[in-house]
Amino acid sequence: MGEVLAVDLGGTNFRMARVSSDGDIVKRAVLSTKEATSVGEGLGQLVSLVGGEDVSTLVFGAPGVVDYSKGHVVYAPNLDQEFLSELSVSALEGVLDKKVILVNDADMAALGESELGAGKGGSTVVFVTCSTGVGAGVVHAGRLLRGHFSTMEAGHTRLGLEAMDEAESLASGTALARMAKEAGLVVDNPGLVKSAAANAGMEREVLSRVTEALGILLSNLAWLLSPDKIVVGGGLGLSDPFVLELTQQVFDSSVPKYLKGLQLSPAELGDDAGLRGAAFVESALAST
Repeated sequence: MGEVLAVDLGGTNFRMARVSSDGDIVKRAVLSTKEATSVGEGLGQLVSLVGGEDVSTLVFGAPGVVDYSKGHVVYAPNLDQEFLSELSVSALEGVLDKKVILVNDADMAALGESELGAGKGGSTVVFVTCSTGVGAGVVHAGRLLRGHFSTMEAGHTRLGLEAMDEAESLASGTALARMAKEAGLVVDNPGLVKSAAANAGMEREVLSRVTEALGILLSNLAWLLSPDKIVVGGGLGLSDPFVLELTQQVFDSSVPKYLKGLQLSPAELGDDAGLRGAAFVESALAST
């Protein structure tokens, strides 16, 4: 397969890149979602900006649950709901006159890290992004783990019996900011993490609660999937090595004994993981 157009739709920006078959970014462009009256209109602008008129396939990473059999997004709580009706293969192909492949954005990033980043060489790669929320994707033998719908909505799993015990409510950047406020700390997340790494004060206590939840979440995934690579990305996950250090300690205490020694790896591709992973989506879906 030749070049593809890769699209990453976030709450703030559309990002598009022309990507080679090897996952190299040829040209990229960014457009604020506020500048687009619709998804189709925004994509049309981006196609022009990256010179993608002659590229026949567009891979669209959507922040929500994708119905892979019907080709549309069925659940996207963190996305402008006005966009939701446009997030289908048929609607996008009608606007763009290109072949469209719709994929969950964490799945797309998991492929990027598996093929080109920290998960390269792994047989079963679990990718977890810890940022405002928590997302995940799994690649096994080059194939995306998925069913009728996209899977691995790890952020919505429970780490306890109460609704408040959702992983996203305990193990995310949003959770860290909330817990800091509840503890009376007036500091943003980067400042809190920096302070926690340097001193064993209240900041470290708050960060430890979040990394404990993240470590338990990752160990639960290890029990279920027996991966040989676990890659952690996202704004909080990569904010400081100390975050993964604390998370690793909890992970080591709860991971299966037969997986002892499995190290959590920091993601290597940053925000480009999804864009670069788009090069591998078609083959990863075709083989499942």
